[in-house]
Amino acid sequence: MSTVKKISQVIFTATVVSSVLSGCSQVVKTGANVAIGFSEKHLVPPILSMGDADMVCNQGTALTPAIMATKDMGADPTRVAVLLYSAAGMCAENRALNAELRYLRASKAGQVTEAQDARIEQKRWAAVAAERQYTGYQLFAERWQAKNKYTLGDSCPKMRKDIDQTVYLLGMLSGLQAMTNDINSGGQVNVPKDIAAIVERGMVCLDNNKYWGAPNATRAVIWTLLPGANEGKPDPYQTLKQSMQIGEQKGVRLSHALYAVAAQASGDDAKIRDALKSYAASRADDKPVNPEFRLIDSMAGQMVQAIADRYWTEHTGVRAADDGLTQFWDEQGNKADDDLFDLPAPDDNIKQ
Repeated sequence: MSTVKKISQVIFTATVVSSVLSGCSQVVKTGANVAIGFSEKHLVPPILSMGDADMVCNQGTALTPAIMATKDMGADPTRVAVLLYSAAGMCAENRALNAELRYLRASKAGQVTEAQDARIEQKRWAAVAAERQYTGYQLFAERWQAKNKYTLGDSCPKMRKDIDQTVYLLGMLSGLQAMTNDINSGGQVNVPKDIAAIVERGMVCLDNNKYWGAPNATRAVIWTLLPGANEGKPDPYQTLKQSMQIGEQKGVRLSHALYAVAAQASGDDAKIRDALKSYAASRADDKPVNPEFRLIDSMAGQMVQAIADRYWTEHTGVRAADDGLTQFWDEQGNKADDDLFDLPAPDDNIKQ
């Protein structure tokens, strides 16, 4: 049975319980909690192990309303919802990227109206992404602060279960992504800018080696973005390189994606190309992918590909080719993709 069908059946059961036993609030709450507990134990791990990020992002968009409905029944859907909101935000980010690439192509071609329309579309989808990611972050922050009676970023909660630690990581990253997408939207969602500082402090609560170097890589990115954030801290790019080594060994390349984000923000061509080439090298046939976190690795790959497509489109008007992460348009021996425009030879068996 597919993951979507399993989730749908569990939510349907909880909804039926709610409808039939509307006068028995405790029974409704118990049924909803059973449904959420089943999802956390039996559905979240398989979702995290899926390598198809596009499929999961569509699942997030479709299933989040149903999962969140259990909150009104008295259940706590936070763990599942943070993952789904993060996935749904990725769908909106992809649409924003496509609009941005359309804007870049139109600008290069001098198509003013087309460029204006594309920019408007980009901002709209960036706002949708920010809204979804910020909602996930708020759910996570409110639950953790209420449960542990502490302020996020000021101290570390007790996280005995791996799922709690994974949700903590995803929740923090959702907050950072929400802030970035809100900036890209022109501030339509009003995501607080202090989230970056909260995330920087809060990431020390996770084991950097266990979580593929991502906690320190996230902090390093923030050091490069926030004025004064790097005072008294190690060199951010050296920290990113060290985290990438851990990520490559662990089979989850989130640190590579974060390095690419920092490189893109710097505007330094050498750093951008090094980030793209480093990621491509980490995907060699002999490099493992962690079977428990294929989704995170796939999402990281989409982040890197988006940066590569944006970089190529800015300079050439087209997305990165198949070898666009390792060979660039101005490097000796680059063949571009001229064969894309070659018509196939006519089939002798087809009558002309």
